[in-house]
Amino acid sequence: MVNDGVEDLRSKYITLIYTNYETGKEKYVKELPGHLKPFETLLAQNQGGQAFIVGNQISFADYNLLDLLLNHQVLAPGCLDSFPLLLAYVARLSARPKLKAFLASPEHVNLPINGNGKQ
Repeated sequence: MVNDGVEDLRSKYITLIYTNYETGKEKYVKELPGHLKPFETLLAQNQGGQAFIVGNQISFADYNLLDLLLNHQVLAPGCLDSFPLLLAYVARLSARPKLKAFLASPEHVNLPINGNGKQ
């Protein structure tokens, strides 16, 4: 179910990027905190935000949420500033050795986030 929530937000993000970026970005960014709050709440309910989005092991939902949050940090720098658990979650997951290596790799760094160049 958590991953469904991630996909709901990703769908909104994709709609913004590919259909109404110029006219919709300001509204999207303004409404973003309301979409991020449930993830902050879920983190708080799981070991006080010190674990993963669900359970005590990393899951597909974690990888998917991390990717989406990283994309949003490019779209709207500072969008996680009001969400300390999400901010720490991104830092914690991004520091995992294999993820850290991937995120720093040319394969990732040189890959556009979206096919149309908008981000």
